[in-house]
Amino acid sequence: MLTLKVRLILISTSSGDLTFRSQPLPATKVPYREECFRFIVHRGDLCEMSSALENDEIMISDLEIMTSANNYRAWMYRRLAPFIGQRILEVGAGIGNFTELLLGREIVVPTDKYQKCVNYLKRRLDDCPIAAALQLDLEKPEDADLDRFSFDTVVCLNVLEHVKDDLRALSFMRTVLEPGGRLVLLVPAFQFLYGSVDRAIGHYRRYTRRDLAPKMRQAGFEVEDSFYMNVIGMAGWFWNNRIMKIGEENPAQIGLFDRYIAPWAERIERALPPPFGLSLITIGQWKN
Repeated sequence: MLTLKVRLILISTSSGDLTFRSQPLPATKVPYREECFRFIVHRGDLCEMSSALENDEIMISDLEIMTSANNYRAWMYRRLAPFIGQRILEVGAGIGNFTELLLGREIVVPTDKYQKCVNYLKRRLDDCPIAAALQLDLEKPEDADLDRFSFDTVVCLNVLEHVKDDLRALSFMRTVLEPGGRLVLLVPAFQFLYGSVDRAIGHYRRYTRRDLAPKMRQAGFEVEDSFYMNVIGMAGWFWNNRIMKIGEENPAQIGLFDRYIAPWAERIERALPPPFGLSLITIGQWKN
């Protein structure tokens, strides 16, 4: 199966109006579970993900670039799977890059801040009875209606750094869990890596274990585990974001990393867990 990936460019016109123009990217193969998830990215069916219009043109391509990073997503899933239960709330699912890996559970509720993403997920998950896509904004979580689901797991991947009041967001995610439930959290690591792409996609911060663990405890979680992954990715991120100051992730680099580096990096880190990495995974349990 082929996907059509599109770069969406937001343009400010001389009259002050905003308009979109799309630029196709090369098609790539993406696996999916045929019985539950038809994962096709259509031209014009992307998420309006930027909240800050600091430049005349803002390119939004991070999510669609990552659809083809199958080895990296599988690596991430294998790191998280031991902590994921059967009744899952996925916060910030976007276009569903990780959602398809969760569909073997009792129920999966992928959510996103942007209604267009939610509509897209609903269409893609229409034939899957265990999944129900909903809108959820961690800046205004009180608007969500989630009490009926009795979640045992909240999965939050590369989302918390987009939220200004991250402590409030953590506290909310604890409230939707049943006693004994877990928050499975992945965030970008180390503030010295903060650069051009972080700014472009709306990151407020990057984290370390030292600064995230106290917030987890303050939100009511007991930190069950916390570890870094993807140490080799730090070099590329630093080069692109702090030295070259690129404005978006590079599809060719992502492809090379996913095909040739990620499989070996996973094997090495399985044998030798790194003391630092590009991403930080933290598991919090609410024991009531």
